[in-house]
This record gives sequence, structure tokens and C-alpha cells, in this order.
Amino acid sequence: MHADVSAELWKSATWVLDTGRANRPARTSWDIAVTSIGFAYTDPARAWGELRGLFEAQRPDGQVPHQTFIPGYAQRPARPVSPPLHAVAAWEVYRRSAGHGAAPLRHALAELDWLYPRLSAQQEFLTDEVENPGFDAILGAADLALAQIAGALGRPSDADRHRDRAHAVTAAMVRRLWDPATRTFRSRDARTGESGPAHTAGGLLPLLLPDLPGELAEAIVDEMASERFGLPVRTGLPVPEHDGTRRGPIRIDLNWLLCRGLLVHGRRAEAEQLRAAATGLVHANGHHAGYDPDTGEGIGPSSDERTAALSLDLLADRSAPAYARA
Repeated sequence: MHADVSAELWKSATWVLDTGRANRPARTSWDIAVTSIGFAYTDPARAWGELRGLFEAQRPDGQVPHQTFIPGYAQRPARPVSPPLHAVAAWEVYRRSAGHGAAPLRHALAELDWLYPRLSAQQEFLTDEVENPGFDAILGAADLALAQIAGALGRPSDADRHRDRAHAVTAAMVRRLWDPATRTFRSRDARTGESGPAHTAGGLLPLLLPDLPGELAEAIVDEMASERFGLPVRTGLPVPEHDGTRRGPIRIDLNWLLCRGLLVHGRRAEAEQLRAAATGLVHANGHHAGYDPDTGEGIGPSSDERTAALSLDLLADRSAPAYARA
């Protein structure tokens, strides 16, 4: 992306975060996790405040309140909760803060120290029988982020515990949710054991996990490039939602996760294509919650704080997560 275009997008995304929907009192915990990643660039104190405010209301059993389904690709029918992106967000805010000198680093470590037991309690509450590839992939990524946090806090045994649990989640997903016939991950009904639809956007998200066998990661990339989804090299647009039957809107949060997954598995060229398509789409059409999968036209108001927050991260950071596959 041309420098002038990047600067324009950065300016508009910052404006949306400062003045748009992010100032609404009623938001989901997914909104808070995502927007804190954006505030890490523009206002780190607010990023920590967003996360702290959410976890101050955490229930004794570890559940974080005000959680809702993430439409389309991360839905668990049994419990109305959002996937736990908060540990990933906390680690990303820490990474940004740590690069600004000794005082911000001390403050960031203090915030991590306060958040860590609460993030761990949330993880314990949500860890259950593997049944949905989108949700459980984010759950595994959260444990990998918690391992990074525990390491930064000098808790190596806790870091090992989180890595072991992420590995166990990956193994369980491969064993229970991978369908060799369709070469996709499929959800499983916890009551009946029946598989959900194949070829959904949620089935792409296990790419976030570095322990995923190489041949399965390759199959996911092939699925992303198929006519159902279409990587930018095929369509010029980011990857849309898909419920197994039809294409849904393009969402920047889905594409942000997929960029991370591609980087985890060393697919830098595809990640860069997807990053450029996502940021180009937002620059051309505005900060919408969704975009038409065929035309790229924005859907709804052009002041979505999640899109703005992740646009900043897509512009600023092209590095692979620390736990990426070697």
C-alpha cells in the first residue's frame, strides 16, 4: 500500500476509535478485546483500562460478563459466550507498551500481573469438550498468549501448562473435528455427536495453531483459495464468511485472524496478499462492520471500531506471532 494511502487509513481509523462506536457504553467483550488492540497504538492507558474494566466485573466462576455470540464463525450453541481473544489482546498491548521505555514497561507488567490470574480463570471456565473449530482455535491461541504472558511475569511452570493445554486442544480438534472426506474442520453437536456443515469460515481458524499438522494447514490454505472463499489472488477481496451453504459478508476481524494463522504457518506471501486486500478494502469503502463479498461495498455505518482497531494493527505489524511454527 502506498505511504499516502496508509497514512490516510491510519488517520481515519484513529478518528473512528477516538470518536466512533468505541465510546458507546454497551459493547460485547469481543468488541473490548479487539478495540484494545487498536488502542495499544493510539492510547495504551485506555487499552489497559478497557481490559481491566471488563475483568473487574468477572464472575467467581471465571466467566466474563456481557458476552455474546460472534456471528457466523465462532458460535457455540450451548453457551452464550465470546471466544477468549482477551489474552491475545493483553499480550499485544504489552508488546506495544514495552517498546516505549522503562516506565511504560513497568506499567504494562503491573497490568499483566493483575490480568493474568483473571485471564487464566476465564480460560478454565471456557475449556470444555472440543466441539467448534472456530471457538476452540481461538481458545488454543489464548493459551499460547497466556504462555507468553506467564513467561514475561517469570512463571515458567505456568507457561508450560498453557502450552501443554494448547497442544491438547489442537490434538483434540484434529481427532474429533477434522473430516478427511471434505478436508475441513467441522463442528460437532455435544449432545448427538453429529457433525455440523463443512466448508465454513470457522473451519479455517485452526490455522491459528502452530501444532496443526502440516498437511491439514495446507488443506485449509487450499480451502481459503477455493471458489467458496477466494484468497485475494483470485478475487482481489479479503475472505468472506461462509456458513457451509452460502457466502456471507467480509469481516475484517475474521481476516485479521486468518492473517495471523497464515503467518503462524510461514505463509507470508498469502498473509501479505490478505493484509493488503483488507486494508485496501477499508481505505476504499470506510470502516464498516461488514462488506459485500462480491463487490466490497460497505454494509451499515462506516464507523465500526473493530474494523478501525484491526486496520491499525494490519498497517503497523506484519510479524508472525511469537509462537509461530519454526
